[in-house]
Amino acid sequence: MSNYANKIEQAAVSLADAVTHEMELEDTRHIIKLNAIEHIMGSGDNKLTGKPHSFSSAEAVVHTDDVYAAHLAKLRHAARDRILAKGRYDAAVAAAKLQENIDG
Repeated sequence: MSNYANKIEQAAVSLADAVTHEMELEDTRHIIKLNAIEHIMGSGDNKLTGKPHSFSSAEAVVHTDDVYAAHLAKLRHAARDRILAKGRYDAAVAAAKLQENIDG
């Protein structure tokens, strides 16, 4: 296998790993969000209304939950990793094509 083919294969594996990781995080996002909403609902009264949080009021501030916010940060980082892995894959393919054109 040529050096270019090896680089493309390595980049493809990295891209597949990045996509898989992002999908795994996305698969768990909903349950983490629901747990965060339950946590907010049980944490005391809504500071704006003085009443216990309803599901909808807790959902409106769910991004303030530390666990859910951390999960979203991981998801954003995974999306960034996927984009960079795709760029490395595309660069490896482009380099191979360029070399093929040079070699004729």
